Amino acid sequence: MFTLLYALFYNILAVPVLFLIYHLGALVNRKYRRGVLGRYQIFSHVREFLAREGSERDVFLVHCSSMGEFEHIKPFVRILRQRLPESRTVVMFFSPSGYENVKSAPGVDLFIYAPFEWWFVVRRLFRALNPRALIIAKYDVWPNQVWAAKSSNIPRFLINATLYSASGRLQPGIRRFQRAVYRSIDRILAISPEDKTHYLKLSSPEKIVVVGDTKYDQVVFRSEESRKKTVLPEVIRAGKSIFVAGSTWPEDEEHLIPAIKDTVASGGNGFLTIICPHEPTAEHLERLTEAWAPLQTCLYSRLDGYKGEPVIIIDRVGLLANLYSVAQVAYVGGGFKQNVHNVLEPAVYGIPVLFGPVNQNSHEAQLLKQARGAIEVHSREEIREQLKRIFRDENYRAEISQAARRLVEQRRGATERTVDEILNYLPKISTEAVPPAPGRPPRL
Repeated sequence: MFTLLYALFYNILAVPVLFLIYHLGALVNRKYRRGVLGRYQIFSHVREFLAREGSERDVFLVHCSSMGEFEHIKPFVRILRQRLPESRTVVMFFSPSGYENVKSAPGVDLFIYAPFEWWFVVRRLFRALNPRALIIAKYDVWPNQVWAAKSSNIPRFLINATLYSASGRLQPGIRRFQRAVYRSIDRILAISPEDKTHYLKLSSPEKIVVVGDTKYDQVVFRSEESRKKTVLPEVIRAGKSIFVAGSTWPEDEEHLIPAIKDTVASGGNGFLTIICPHEPTAEHLERLTEAWAPLQTCLYSRLDGYKGEPVIIIDRVGLLANLYSVAQVAYVGGGFKQNVHNVLEPAVYGIPVLFGPVNQNSHEAQLLKQARGAIEVHSREEIREQLKRIFRDENYRAEISQAARRLVEQRRGATERTVDEILNYLPKISTEAVPPAPGRPPRL
């Protein structure tokens, strides 16, 4: 009864407002505009997919907020395809950053935008794809996706599920509404016992299982793959102490750049900084270049003309995880802004990791700090002193490095457990070959 009332409230009041805001935003914001236009093309992509693959195969529909969330569940879609080779996987993104930057991935057959949150649009997508399950990554839970899947008898799963104690979903004014949503999810696969405790405020115990985070499996996989790639030529790396600062925002750079200038001025002639801004827009790159003066910089896209500059600025996306493999020390951005980014990407290489003070919402950042595999810094002075100590004290660097690598290794295996939980919940799915469906695809 309460779920019905909340659904009516949400669809009559909230969804139209969200729809209006999104379209108004598209008038002034390019990112919003790309997202809006992309959502109007969903069903043409689905028609092409069904014409190509037929409508008889089992389809798994996976929802991710952005590129980061998808990166963490790549092991899941790979293992799912290995277990069910004749199934197909469709991944839908909320953010243009995911849809536009992820062109292909093993185990994924179609990328689309998540539909507008109108009930009838979501139902239309579900009727067209008839998915075997709806799988939501991490925390980007949209009510109509969950409720429409339930009304269509499509099993619902939340994987890599994390919920912080200070989350707005747990606040008194919104908790009852969120409970109506989360109780409609069949299985919540939490990353830790602490997260399970928080989810118990929104769902029932029998629906919540702790399986771990597939992110650990992905960073290990990527670290193994990165050893086969050359992102920075040996001639540039040779004899250098390399510091990689990844996913940085201007708030990070206010502390980082002065600290590194101090380090170079105090005798760091063999010190090479590689900085990878979170959003490498032309404006940000121009500001970065100016901020480093008088130190000379070189853009990654112009590396062919590298002349020994002490700073390399990354002006492409998709390189960061591999760049960490050449570093002796890493800094992960976001910790002086809203929240630190992925600290596991450098930790997997067994190198010391620095990040700013805003990291409470990163479960892995907390674990790394507890394990002494990472260092929280609060100012340019602390960054400078930590860099000095790490590069001069080999025992100190080795202790931090070993702790970081050990933490990652101990938490592998979540992907297999996640796939097991989902497939054990679902009725038996055939692994036999499915012939292409004859005739035209179903009408959308």
